[in-house]
Amino acid sequence: MNSENLKLIPVLSENIKFNRLGSKEYILCNNFNKHYLKINADVYNLILLIDGVSDIESIAFKFSSQKSKIINPEKIFQLIYLYLAKYGVLKGCEGQIKPFTKPSYLNLSFIIINERILSKFVKLFYFLFNKTIAIFTSLFCLGIIISLLIFNFNIYQSFDLQKSLLTFIIVMAFSVTFHEIGHATSASFFGAKHGGIGGGFYLFTPVYFADVTDIWSLNKKQRIIVNIAGMYFELIFCAILALIALLIKNELLMITSIIVCLHTLFNLNPFLRSDGFWILSDLTNKPNLFFHAFNKVKDLLRFIKGQRIKKWLWVDFLLFFYGMISLTFILLFLFYVLVKNPNSIIYFPQNIFLFFKDIFKNDSRTSLVELGKLTIPLIFYYILINFCKKTYYSYFRKNSN
Repeated sequence: MNSENLKLIPVLSENIKFNRLGSKEYILCNNFNKHYLKINADVYNLILLIDGVSDIESIAFKFSSQKSKIINPEKIFQLIYLYLAKYGVLKGCEGQIKPFTKPSYLNLSFIIINERILSKFVKLFYFLFNKTIAIFTSLFCLGIIISLLIFNFNIYQSFDLQKSLLTFIIVMAFSVTFHEIGHATSASFFGAKHGGIGGGFYLFTPVYFADVTDIWSLNKKQRIIVNIAGMYFELIFCAILALIALLIKNELLMITSIIVCLHTLFNLNPFLRSDGFWILSDLTNKPNLFFHAFNKVKDLLRFIKGQRIKKWLWVDFLLFFYGMISLTFILLFLFYVLVKNPNSIIYFPQNIFLFFKDIFKNDSRTSLVELGKLTIPLIFYYILINFCKKTYYSYFRKNSN
């Protein structure tokens, strides 16, 4: 390595701040470039030594003195200038910063309500995060919704999707928009930046999302509240819709409010990237929840083989059970579609064509149950396509090296 590189004096960017996850983990936050990187305590302490005066050799000497272990200045140069610089850590290295990319699991995404417009009215909902108001509102809405579900749960079976499609789409659009406003409002309430509200596809299902990536700069409790806030707002919407339906005795609105409620409850599911997933991710302080969960399952296999593994904490047991349940669901899903119901996969193109064809027939009666039958093969093909893509790119990278 050129010795002149070791005389370089790195200067920390003013856009950088840190959020502590645990005793040995931190999130390096750069909300200007939308980069949030999990780092360990050694990297955190190393970055703190970047004071705008010390060169690479001096930083290496200080770090070695603090940690009582020798570290190669060349490795520090590589870490700072070749790795961390990509996340906007340094001044003068803006050309190296990685551009922000949308999550790989979100396809064909687009912004519907931009950040500037959204920021003008989220403050109107701050009062809903007053502790007393939040508790009263939640209990009141839950009371209405539980009563609604108990006395009208099976009413969805008589829902005629064809005749009610337009109303259903409009109501659901308002519902999911209010859900995402909840995320953005709570993020803003706690001082985190929010982006716009947009749409996209996840598992071939149209979804709304609010860009609240900056909540990684908040503490655990605040992040969990932000993740719950979407369901909190949607429950309010559902309760209002149910009350209107009862007052005007409108069965369509009643059924739609039940569907909205079930959609809200489904968001608690931690096995898809819904609100429940991010709540569990924050509870365990594991941004990449699936990766860590499956690693714990691998740990068990290593232990069975006689290999030594690190002592588990309570969070490791939680991640292990989460990983085992996730794998069980995957295996049961594959068993169902490949063994018990292969026709849903084989005839999926024909079934989806007939479904949309029937919607536009005057004498057809298309139900939500029929729509639900198409969901499983959609998920199967999504998983299959992604598996093939990952296998191809892995093979391509391996052979290119």
